[in-house]
Amino acid sequence: MKAAVEGALKAGWSPEQIAGRMRLEQHRIRLCHETIYRYVYSREGQAQELAHYLPEQGRQRKPRYTRKPRSLVFPERCMIWNRPQAVRDRQVFGH
Repeated sequence: MKAAVEGALKAGWSPEQIAGRMRLEQHRIRLCHETIYRYVYSREGQAQELAHYLPEQGRQRKPRYTRKPRSLVFPERCMIWNRPQAVRDRQVFGH
């Protein structure tokens, strides 16, 4: 199975095409394209430089349901250390 997937990747097939062909030919063992991507980006796949054979040619692909990076809750200009000097001194009621 591993040799077949590696051979198909080196022949220029995408992981989606490999998984679809295996499903079409009704192999005993089925693979999801996400599993193939995980193998390509694993240590063993990186040692063989399989990512270079992907359609995106080595760019790291994010898994389907990952979290998106979040920005700061408060913008940088509103941080406490950016207060004016008058507020830092707390001389006026309310500061």
